[in-house]
Amino acid sequence: MSFSAFRRLHVIAGIFVAPLIVVAAFSGFFYALAPTIEKGIYHEKLTATSNQPAHALNEQIAAARTVHPELPIKGIQVPGDMTPGEVGSTTTRVLFADEQLESESYTHAVFVDPGDLSIKGDLIQYGSSGALPFRTWLSNGHRNLWLGETGRIYSETAASWLGPLAVSGVLVWFFHRRRTTAQRSTRKPARGTRRLAMARHSAIGLVVTPGLIFLCVSGLTWSLFAGENIAQLREKLSWMPPTPETTISATATPGAPSNNLKHGDHGGHGGYADHHGHGHDAENNPDSATAPPAAFDAQSDLVLSTARTGGLSGLMELTPPKETGTAWTAFESRQPYRLLNDSLAIDGTKGTVTDSVPFSSWPLTAQATAWIIQLHMGTLFGLWTQIALALLAVAILALVVYGYVMWFKRGRDRSFGSLPAPINWRELPVWARVILPLCVVAYALVAPLFGVSLILFVSADLLFRLVRRQQDRAEA
Repeated sequence: MSFSAFRRLHVIAGIFVAPLIVVAAFSGFFYALAPTIEKGIYHEKLTATSNQPAHALNEQIAAARTVHPELPIKGIQVPGDMTPGEVGSTTTRVLFADEQLESESYTHAVFVDPGDLSIKGDLIQYGSSGALPFRTWLSNGHRNLWLGETGRIYSETAASWLGPLAVSGVLVWFFHRRRTTAQRSTRKPARGTRRLAMARHSAIGLVVTPGLIFLCVSGLTWSLFAGENIAQLREKLSWMPPTPETTISATATPGAPSNNLKHGDHGGHGGYADHHGHGHDAENNPDSATAPPAAFDAQSDLVLSTARTGGLSGLMELTPPKETGTAWTAFESRQPYRLLNDSLAIDGTKGTVTDSVPFSSWPLTAQATAWIIQLHMGTLFGLWTQIALALLAVAILALVVYGYVMWFKRGRDRSFGSLPAPINWRELPVWARVILPLCVVAYALVAPLFGVSLILFVSADLLFRLVRRQQDRAEA
């Protein structure tokens, strides 16, 4: 297969897309470390310092209501070390819905010390992972450069090209290596030469190719246009995570899941709204659109006890019912090193589990999606994930720098670098001339910004070659 078939496209796309990738990598570096940085910034609000036994959960809710008496409660995030009557070190978050906020993904989070019921803080929280203002601000910068929905075009274009650039780069390296095996010099490349830049660009690229493909796939999952296509595909193929059925229609035993109730059609408690802002908040908490009256507060302790007895552990979120006759929803929140997030529907009046959705019952694709998104957000394996993502961001920046150095030095005495020879399709085998366009078209249907930008690049290349040809004829 022709070496030039991939090299020219790789170079052209790299030249024009690289600035977008640089912005995404630079902002992604800080976003990757945001969960840990955030803990330091908001340590005072996250930490219970009273060193007193925890009050009942309904008393903590009552304390939080004094901050926003006019707002309905959307949920309660209960830390794993909060047990009434015992001393804990983490504050409880009571989440209030507010139509004045940017979207349903945003809530007022009131931090309550379970021991003395003091209010430690009141912040705007985004998504189910509990992103506070600092991380939300970084997320918006990484996602849309703080330009709103229009700005998301930049990040989707960058993400959509990471995979193709990685794959084409590996192919360029492979064909170049095979073509130059007999001519390869054993001497180390001299400092400042194009050969050294190429060696480093190739070495870094080969090492981080899996990471680039991962960022491409995970980034597109919550992007503006491709994200919608992927969501529709998941819906049609029944790849959405199930949620507990909250309609109370059967008698259940305390702490025991009912097996005769149907789960909700789709949803999920992993939560994909934390980073993409793509409207999947209904997936997270399908029963939280309308908050319940304060009368439900008294049920919270019974619901918490039933949830713990039912097997839920660690940080969990309790969602009050929309109306009388429906159940509470309790689900294990995403936490570092937790791969399974189970959920329950609980009758708050009786303390019975009316439905159970273990993570193992999710479709495999839904499980994989949840893990991939947590990995991209730097929360799956805690600090180790964040360090790996930060290093990947640095590697991407280095790739771009060495790529531009290679291009500039290719130009020799020109003001900018020259391009590799045009693609000669006749050098490609028949199967490649059929399969390659089909793959490109299929990918462009999923990632339309890739298709649009590819057409622009090819058109610009054709126009450039036409102008150059006319100039050569005029000089002749």
